[in-house]
Amino acid sequence: MAKKTQERREQLRRSLIEIAERRIAENGYPALTARDVAGEAGCAVGAIYNIFPDMDALVAAVNSRTVARLEAAVAEAFARDPSSALPKRALTLLGQTYFEFVLANPRLWSAIFELGLRASKDVPEWQVAEHIHLLGHIVKPLRLLLPEESEERLSLLAKSLFSAVHGIVSLGQQRRFMAVPPAEIAAQITFIVEAFCDGVVARKG
Repeated sequence: MAKKTQERREQLRRSLIEIAERRIAENGYPALTARDVAGEAGCAVGAIYNIFPDMDALVAAVNSRTVARLEAAVAEAFARDPSSALPKRALTLLGQTYFEFVLANPRLWSAIFELGLRASKDVPEWQVAEHIHLLGHIVKPLRLLLPEESEERLSLLAKSLFSAVHGIVSLGQQRRFMAVPPAEIAAQITFIVEAFCDGVVARKG
């Protein structure tokens, strides 16, 4: 009996995550409500909170799937490109893959940052670990460019480069007045990444 109860619980958990993921993809995180999710899942609203402590925890589970999909997209892009072993090419490829992923999944990716703004408590350690692992894709080629730099410095540079690329992509998605035109985003990402690499190497010398 206990095993069947656990199986039903896991099945409901998967269903809630899939429903929330689809609704976020269609309408965005701000439009997600417990009532809508429960209605589609065919359960009471309270059943959600038997699985997740709150809606932020449910969205965090959705975000985890989004990060995993980005990881898969990065792995696929690197597998297709033999030149990705070169650090500057690797960083450029990361930027382009990031842009393509956000372009294909705008609302799901935005939910990661929107949850961070709305959550009133600390981000779970497992979620921090996921993001650190994602940042590691940037740190690795930077380490090849700057072998004498400390891990702390490399982490800072990785965050700075991510912020630059994310800013171009995010503002472009929002069509802000000062944003790079959509047709120019890919080229500008390449420019920013290559200029960044040339700059940090020149400063090293």
